[in-house]
Amino acid sequence: MINPKIENLEQLRSEIAILKLKKAEDEIYFNQSFQKVKNVVETPIRWFNNVLSFLGLNSESEEGKIKADWITSVGRVALPFLLNKTVLRGRGFFVRALVSLISQKSISSKNFNKNVLSHWIDNLTEWIESSVKDKKKSKNIDYGIPPESETY
Repeated sequence: MINPKIENLEQLRSEIAILKLKKAEDEIYFNQSFQKVKNVVETPIRWFNNVLSFLGLNSESEEGKIKADWITSVGRVALPFLLNKTVLRGRGFFVRALVSLISQKSISSKNFNKNVLSHWIDNLTEWIESSVKDKKKSKNIDYGIPPESETY
């Protein structure tokens, strides 16, 4: 850029205004360029963070803020193992891995914790006790003399 020769105050003021406009244009251009570079760099990082939060490894997610008890942690390991040994026996690696990821994600401290497990165990014991009592009641067999027999 060729510097014009400034001879009076009006030319100086106009040159200052032109330079201020040029400065504003350059700032806008550099901010846009910076945002483009920032988006290019942040896209893989955002994708990686989404994968980590899906796997439950990112503690910044909402579910990570809720503390999980030891039952939840054991359930996240035991449920995929149980599914692989029973239901998914003979399936391919991809299906097993996918079901394992989904089952690990589905177990959270909201839907599987000590209280929920104790409730399930209580219901199971009540059901077993009621079925055992029904069997015991039906076994009241008297091998003595029948009440309506003709033995008088």
